[in-house]
Amino acid sequence: MNIQHLKAFVLAHQLGSISAAARTMGKRQSQVSQWISELEIDFGVTLLERTGNSIRLSAAGEELLPMMVHTVSQADKLTACASALSLEEPTLLRIGIDNYIPQSCLQAVWVKALQQLNVNLEVSTNSRKALLVGLDDGSLDITLLTEHTTLHYSDFDYCRLGSYRDVLVAGISHPLASESVVTADHLSAYRELIWTREAMTDDEEVGYSPTYATFTELASLVAVLQNGVGYAMLPYDQIAPYLAANQADKRLQVLSTDFEQAAMSRRVEAVWQHGLSQTEQGKLLLSLIKTEHALLVE
Repeated sequence: MNIQHLKAFVLAHQLGSISAAARTMGKRQSQVSQWISELEIDFGVTLLERTGNSIRLSAAGEELLPMMVHTVSQADKLTACASALSLEEPTLLRIGIDNYIPQSCLQAVWVKALQQLNVNLEVSTNSRKALLVGLDDGSLDITLLTEHTTLHYSDFDYCRLGSYRDVLVAGISHPLASESVVTADHLSAYRELIWTREAMTDDEEVGYSPTYATFTELASLVAVLQNGVGYAMLPYDQIAPYLAANQADKRLQVLSTDFEQAAMSRRVEAVWQHGLSQTEQGKLLLSLIKTEHALLVE
């Protein structure tokens, strides 16, 4: 028994005939038929019941088929992995995403990547600081970051992808929600709620109010807002369900201010290891990230 024998049997079942399996494998029909017969001899059971040009699984074939499909699949993965190693292609790509970037903007990227790439993928979220550490120590291959003050990454390759929107919101029962235009003085009178995964430093500018509270979990922060306490600047895509057009379902109110646009644009950039774009799998993943994201393109 060898993997070709197993593949011949699996293909014959999937395609409905031994001749179709032979065409797919680029072999003579007699050769593929012989392989299946040899497989039956090795196993000591009949796998296919043949009637003229038609075939159907025997009882033993039905029982063994799932294991053979799995074995063939694993063998194909092994072959692809070995080929990648011989060509110095990566067998695993690790992607880190800034906590604040809406995941909904990247769903199409992961669907296409899983369909087209022949490598394992590990996708995680973390703070910007932790993601840059991951790039530095080599534990990440690609990061998607909210653009910061860094203008140039000398140790990595990078490009701008697009942007997402932040909006200033409060619960519909909060006094700010009744203001047609909110001023800086209005905001300074109430507590600001800040969604962050990193500790605030003593010299860091907090925001619009001298009093604030930080939350690492967005759901907890939104729950506080819904109870009419505080206001926050949050990614629109993350809180869209709470801004329902149906007044009965509406829980949060977008605030209009006299000093900033209702929605603030946050740019997103991809940063990756030097040389990754020179590999076939890395180049394909980067292409999918650049073309399949749903960020706003300026």
